[in-house]
Amino acid sequence: MTQDIAHPVSSKAHWMTFRAIQVTRTSELESTHMTNAATVETRHLKVGSVSYAYRELRPSGLADPTPVVFLHRFRGTLDDWDPAFVDELAQTRHVILFSDAAVGSSTGTPAKDVDEKARNVAAFARELGHQRIDVLGFSMGGFVCQAIALQEPQLVRKVILIGSGPGGNAETAPPTDIVFGIALKEVYAFDDTRYLFFAEGRERETQASIDRIGLRKDREPVVGEPAIRTMVDLISDFMGGQTGHYDRLKQLKQPVLIVAGDRDPFFPLKNTWLLYRELSNAQVAVYPLAGHAPHHQHPVEVASHVDEFLSRR
Repeated sequence: MTQDIAHPVSSKAHWMTFRAIQVTRTSELESTHMTNAATVETRHLKVGSVSYAYRELRPSGLADPTPVVFLHRFRGTLDDWDPAFVDELAQTRHVILFSDAAVGSSTGTPAKDVDEKARNVAAFARELGHQRIDVLGFSMGGFVCQAIALQEPQLVRKVILIGSGPGGNAETAPPTDIVFGIALKEVYAFDDTRYLFFAEGRERETQASIDRIGLRKDREPVVGEPAIRTMVDLISDFMGGQTGHYDRLKQLKQPVLIVAGDRDPFFPLKNTWLLYRELSNAQVAVYPLAGHAPHHQHPVEVASHVDEFLSRR
């Protein structure tokens, strides 16, 4: 269930609505269930010299045709979205999973900064025939969401940031000492996945998500070393404050939903409030005892919350 709690915010003239998510049970999701996300065709769209890989899920009879473009984390390919989360949202929304240049089977060279990534997303969306989109970004993808919302206010309608944070500033709380070392491992063991994306003690949810993600048979290529190095530099610049995106957040006027776990080793919860504080039209959903990927730990609940946010006028 959810509980709305009003908190005064001294830096603003209005009140914040903080929605603390109380998850009383985890939905029973059988790992053997073949979901649409695990079988949908991988397509490619040529934009200029780059062929972008993407997957598209769209229910019939949509009242709102605006697509939700998914933008991924560090090293994430189309295969790394949890099918339970994708399929739950795709029951009511047109979902497009997008791989940027040099990620998975997308061609081209890696984008060197979040603004270049944002331009790639905008060009892809327009080439696909969309003049209005919602964007959902996980971790690094949330950085790109902020950039594209600032660059393209006529294109981007609403923004969902999951397990993400603001650009660096003097108040930013640092990640844990070991998290980036684990994230750079060539292959993640079970304990690595648990630490990176789930809260301590959530081994059952970790294994269930691993099993669901493993359902896909025709896998995308893993991200190569050149793209990984470029992503590391991109993330360091953004989180270190070199790109100046934090100072521009007040210019971001679209509605924003920030979804966070209170045990995130990458983005301590303080950074969620720093991000919220700078946005003029935002709400925060915090999942207790959840890590960096609350949408993998609680896929049905987070998808429902995202759908509710997108349904509001």
